[in-house]
Amino acid sequence: MPKREKSKRLQVVITEEQDSLLTKTAYHLSNPERLVSKSEVVRLGIELLNRAVEQGQLPTELLSTLDHPRHDEEDAA
Repeated sequence: MPKREKSKRLQVVITEEQDSLLTKTAYHLSNPERLVSKSEVVRLGIELLNRAVEQGQLPTELLSTLDHPRHDEEDAA
């Protein structure tokens, strides 16, 4: 029997806009044979982000969004 991969649970607060983007992306990646969940979209995003960082191909404008936290994030802190 193969060993089960250990996993961790992560809870984050996202905006309505980010949730909408997750839903839209999951819809576009899905097909009648395979529905893609928002959790799978997040896992795929983590892999793609890591790959871009390791290859030095992360767009600088994407990093600049980290310098400007959204109001929802400031309220949660």
